[in-house]
Order: sequence, then structure tokens, then C-alpha cells
Amino acid sequence: MVMKEVKRLFLAILMAVVLSLSAGVSMSAFGQKNNNRPPKEPEKVKQPDKQPRGNTNSQGNSNRHGRS
Repeated sequence: MVMKEVKRLFLAILMAVVLSLSAGVSMSAFGQKNNNRPPKEPEKVKQPDKQPRGNTNSQGNSNRHGRS
């Protein structure tokens, strides 16, 4: 019976050590800033040179062919 308790205690300690090491490694990996890419230039917004013309519809329908 003593052997089972020692084995259970050893496994619990081993699992605690493995979990603490894995948590420490993953946190240090997230803490690193390894960005070697060149900086990106901001996109320029194109401004229209002049105001768009108003839509008056005064030209009429140029698609008429006069078919009867």
C-alpha cells in the first residue's frame, strides 16, 4: 500500500512540474516581439479633383429607332 501512495505522489509532482514548465514556455513565446517585416506605408485616400455633374436627364432617350 505504501508503494501506491508513493507512486501517486510522484505522478502528481511530475504532472505539476510538466504543467508549470509548459505554461512558462508558452508565455515567454508570446512575450517576444520578432517582427522583421519592413514598415508599411499608410494608404493614400484619393480625393476627387472636381464635383460630379448633376443628373438632369434632359438629353432624352437616344435609343429610339422609330419602329412601328
